[in-house]
Amino acid sequence: MKQNIRIMKTKKILNVLVFSVLCLFQGAAVWAQKSLVQLLGAETVSAAPVLSCFFPSYAYVGIRNDFGMKELMLGEAGISFAAGKNRIFVSVNHYGYAEYGELQAAAGYGRSFGDRFAMSARIFYLMAHARRYPLRHSLSADFSVACKISSKLILDVDVFNPFMMRYGITGQEVIPLIFGMGCAYQPVRQFLVSFRMSKTLPGPLDVGVRFLCQPVVPLVFGTDCTNSHLGGYVGWKHKGFLLSVQAAWYYRVSVSPRIGVGYFWKEG
Repeated sequence: MKQNIRIMKTKKILNVLVFSVLCLFQGAAVWAQKSLVQLLGAETVSAAPVLSCFFPSYAYVGIRNDFGMKELMLGEAGISFAAGKNRIFVSVNHYGYAEYGELQAAAGYGRSFGDRFAMSARIFYLMAHARRYPLRHSLSADFSVACKISSKLILDVDVFNPFMMRYGITGQEVIPLIFGMGCAYQPVRQFLVSFRMSKTLPGPLDVGVRFLCQPVVPLVFGTDCTNSHLGGYVGWKHKGFLLSVQAAWYYRVSVSPRIGVGYFWKEG
C-alpha cells in the first residue's frame, strides 16, 4: 500500500506537470489579445500563477478524469485576486477518491513590474490519505518568473520544491524537484504557437508544443503534442463567464477528459 501511495503521488505530480503545459500555453497569449486572455487564462492560478499576474481577477472550478477510472479523479478550485500590480493566489485540489488520494492547498503572492516582467511564489500544503493508514502531511513551494521579450514573444521559468522538502516533512523520501521553461510566439492575433520543456528530478524530461487559433472572437481551438500525450482544447466565453473543455490521449493508455468553468469579475 505504501508503494502504491508513492506511485500515486509521483503520478499526480507528473500529471499536474503535463497539464501545466496546457495552462502555460494558454496563458502565453495574454499580452496580445484580451479575448484570448479571458478564454485561456482561468486555469493558470493553480498551474502557472506568474502568467496570471497579467490577467483580470477571476475564480474557477474544474474536474479531470484520468483514463476513465473513478480512482483517478482530480477536482480543483482557485481564485486569483488583483490589487494594482499585486496578485494573491489561493487554490485547492484533490486527486484520487475516498479510499486514497492527495489533497493539495496552495497560497501565494505575485507581482508584475511594468508590462513586461512578473514573478510569483507559493507555499503548498500536501496531505496524503489511504484507508487504514495514518495521514501524511508535507510542505513545499514553487517560484516562477515571466518576461515579455516583445509584443509577440514571452518566456517563463519555474521551479517546484527548490528547498528539497520531504514527504511527511521530516520523512526519508524527497518530493520531486521540477524545473520548467516555456516560450510562446504569436505572429498574428488569431494564431499562437508555444513550446514547453520540463524536467523532474528524479524523473523524465517532458517536451511539448501547442498550437492555438481563434477563428471567431468567442471561440478558441487548440491542439498540443508532447512526448506523453496528444490533446485538444475548446474554449468559449460569454461576458464574464468562460467554459473550457479539454481531452488528452496518453499513448497506449487511454483518454483523460477535463472540463472547467471560470468567472472574471473584473474585465481587463
